[in-house]
Amino acid sequence: LSRPPIPHGAPPRPWPQVLQRIVSGTEVTKNVNKNNATHAVLFEAINLSIHLGQSSETLPQCINLLGRFISIREANIRYLGLDTMARLSQEQPHTLDDLKKHQSTILFSLKDPDISIRRRALDLVYAMCDTATVKETVSELLNYLDNADDHIKEELVLKIAILSERFASDNSWYVDVVLQLVRSAGDQVADEVLYRIVQIVTNQGEDLQRYAAQGVWTILNAEVLPHKNLVKVAGYVLGEFGHTIAESPGSSPSEQITLLHKHFRNADPDVRALLLNTYVKIAHTYAEVAQMVSEVMQQHSAAMDQEVQQRAAEYISLSAPSLASIKGTVLEMMPHFTERESIVSKALASKSKGDDPEAPTRRVEPRAEAAHAEAAPPPPPPSRQETPDLLGGLADEP
Repeated sequence: LSRPPIPHGAPPRPWPQVLQRIVSGTEVTKNVNKNNATHAVLFEAINLSIHLGQSSETLPQCINLLGRFISIREANIRYLGLDTMARLSQEQPHTLDDLKKHQSTILFSLKDPDISIRRRALDLVYAMCDTATVKETVSELLNYLDNADDHIKEELVLKIAILSERFASDNSWYVDVVLQLVRSAGDQVADEVLYRIVQIVTNQGEDLQRYAAQGVWTILNAEVLPHKNLVKVAGYVLGEFGHTIAESPGSSPSEQITLLHKHFRNADPDVRALLLNTYVKIAHTYAEVAQMVSEVMQQHSAAMDQEVQQRAAEYISLSAPSLASIKGTVLEMMPHFTERESIVSKALASKSKGDDPEAPTRRVEPRAEAAHAEAAPPPPPPSRQETPDLLGGLADEP
């Protein structure tokens, strides 16, 4: 739809009328080639209407057309419809109310057999979410998470975490959502999601700290074989804020350590190291469990894993009477973190940049996809990384 040269002496044709004719006059025919050509022009007309925004009289018609496109059988048209809707929601936010009329169809597209359509539907659901719809949207996405395939699960987890934080009416609901994410999709929950809940719980005061401590305590009691990410979050929260529930029946300091230690043996080395921190912090506050913790430290001061061994040995040394003042400084409660851009949003942006770009007008068929895969060079061998800290380096921030 670039402006063509006007023949000499011919009157200029008004562009609004041209757009109106294309949008309202494009019909489906039995000729496949003609359909492809006419719909290519139609989608360019819709894109121009989106660019013109409120000054375009055809924008409401375009939204209705896109609503029809995302519900037809032809996969390419559904893909283009979802992709164009996502662009419309970003460039013309005032159209969100009209787009929400098609939300049930968009959510249904999350179950489409085509992975590219599922991705575009997820992008659109994410773009359409706001304060009024966040609880319904997150609930739908959590239900979808149970059956989502691994190709989309990590991105889905990041988007649920971002939406629940960005539009949460209260932080306790955000904590509930993240804990449910950890329970439902432990392997796909990125470390950034864990770092972020640690930041928010630490910064938001005692009421949220007590709520989070009670939440992880209840969930950990209910899980027979909890995922390591759940044990990590529980270890941090109970180590820092376990005192807020220590007076409640059934969650005394000794019971907290006993429950955490039940999962110690089967835990990965990085989780074991974190749990040793938790035990020492609880013992520093409650002297009645000091002997129990001392026995654990002695037992693991010769552990095979270097990190576990070093932490146990250092905590044994720290218990010397001459280091009492240093011990108090080392084991004091974590200070508030510096408020910065959400690390989860950065992770999502990084993941989006790393994904292969998908051309909306030409999609690779499975057979061609396989050919590309065969021609691709083998991936480099994975590099060894240091044991990650639950705080992800956040404790080093000024």
